Amino acid sequence: MTAVPIVGMGGVGKTTLAQAVYNDKKVTNHFGLKAWICVSETYDAFEISKGLLQAFDSFDLKDDSNLNQLQVKLKESLKGKRFLIVLDDMWNENYIQWNKLWNIFIQGGIGSKIIVTTRKESVALMMGSWAINVGILSSEASWALFKRHSLQNRDPPKEHPELEEDGKQMADKCKGLPLALKALAGSLRCKSEVDEWTDVLRSEMWDSNDILPALMLSYNELPAHLKQCFAFCAIYPKDYHFCKEQVIHLWIASGLVQQLHSGNQYFNELGSRSLFERVPKSSERDGGKFVMHDLVNDSAQIASSKLCVRLEECQGSHMLEQSRHMSYSMGIGGDFEKLKPLSKSEQLRTLLPINIQGLCCPKLSKRVLYNILPSLRSLRALSLSGYGIVEMPNDLFIKLKLLRFLDLSRTKITKLPDSICALYNLETLLLSSCDDLEELLLQMEKLINLRHLDISNTSRLKMPLHLSKLKSLQVIVGAKFVLGGWRMEELGQLRNLYGSLSILELQNVVDKKEALKAKMREKEHVEKLSLKWSGSIADNSQTERDILDELRPHSNIKELQISGYRGTQFPNWLADHSFLKLMKLSLSNCFDCFSLPALG
Repeated sequence: MTAVPIVGMGGVGKTTLAQAVYNDKKVTNHFGLKAWICVSETYDAFEISKGLLQAFDSFDLKDDSNLNQLQVKLKESLKGKRFLIVLDDMWNENYIQWNKLWNIFIQGGIGSKIIVTTRKESVALMMGSWAINVGILSSEASWALFKRHSLQNRDPPKEHPELEEDGKQMADKCKGLPLALKALAGSLRCKSEVDEWTDVLRSEMWDSNDILPALMLSYNELPAHLKQCFAFCAIYPKDYHFCKEQVIHLWIASGLVQQLHSGNQYFNELGSRSLFERVPKSSERDGGKFVMHDLVNDSAQIASSKLCVRLEECQGSHMLEQSRHMSYSMGIGGDFEKLKPLSKSEQLRTLLPINIQGLCCPKLSKRVLYNILPSLRSLRALSLSGYGIVEMPNDLFIKLKLLRFLDLSRTKITKLPDSICALYNLETLLLSSCDDLEELLLQMEKLINLRHLDISNTSRLKMPLHLSKLKSLQVIVGAKFVLGGWRMEELGQLRNLYGSLSILELQNVVDKKEALKAKMREKEHVEKLSLKWSGSIADNSQTERDILDELRPHSNIKELQISGYRGTQFPNWLADHSFLKLMKLSLSNCFDCFSLPALG
């Protein structure tokens, strides 16, 4: 087995090189096991071992507090198997700790590899193997990269000789670091006046030593609205993989963005300037997540002026009093002692728990629910996602009337507290993957400003009555309707359904006129549709076919499931070639049908 250190300055491209190797198809086919672990400055053998087991789908909650058990299991998982493991951004140079980890790795099969990216030569020397040194780019390569990101991607494309002289000088000032070159070039992509480029070239920030000047210059060139959005992201820890949707919802709750569409544009703009990087799917089981480079994260912290912080890094009560947006790492002890100092954060607007340790449904102390949270009356955004909460105080939200964003997803709640209906300012309510939640509140119609409701993967939940009365509701994700025929009209009034939609008990629909009221062809954002019948044999096969005919979805549908259909023939639309995006069709328990539609 071999360790391959990749050494170089921050922002020079070590992780990019490792990702190129890790994601190569030949490499993937060559190794039986693969895992990518972000180590960072704080070396934690427990978290490394746990992360590897999770990557190999071998993690067991029974071992969650015992390092020895974790490492024994890790040895068993690696024994005799050819694996590739990447330890990204390693700083620890303690040989004893490295040797303990190495003794686990050598249990692997012949040809196994460990890739380690690091800024420190001493870390590479500790591994006793030949290192790959990633050097800075040459002047010519720097200018080529800078030019590609600042001038060549413009619309319409054209030559800009008048800008090239200043551009070449700025490229040289980035000292051959790709991260700096891309970030600064991206900030100049929309600037066409020579004076604008010259102002950046002559900026005093080039003399700064505390962080890459190019990154702060890139920040300075952002429009005001993007500066605020970027600085907000200082609440995320280094190497944390965050969801685009969550960031946008938090921006909206904080008043930085008005609409999802605008938030999406802002996020993409920051990504185009290399401030956000997409996490490769092969190294992130969920996929579709983003990360900030360590140095970009540092610049976000500077830009936020201590208004956006991580609780663990707050030093002194003055920081707690000054902070407006805060995240913290979820623990296993109920988090009361950790959150107790928040009594001094009267102006706190955002509270976001982050599951850095990969805990499964950690407990949240009742004292947090009863004593701490109700005191945070300025909160606009609150997440309790991932906690093993079964029950919440019924009056929890009475004093939190300014809340705009509430995330209770992946909790164990069986019932929502009545006081949620007093949140007149609430705009986003996330209840996805709440497996034990069976119903929403009857008084939901009081949430007059609710725009976004996510109930996806909440398998037991049925849609409440009169949800269509929520006139501000723009997005419903993962809706499930159990029908009496009278509900078809209400379903028709909900035009902003997104993601998956399930319609159950369709035997209760009397005729095609009722089915037509659902207005299924207008629901262009529904990508996955499930239509289910149950009960006895139909009285009239033609009526059943007419009903299904009127339930034809929009052509944007990607997955369609029909179960228990009681007609003898499928309607013609099922074989219509206009469904160009349809990737999966499931027909089950359609016992009366004597022929399949002409597919393909």
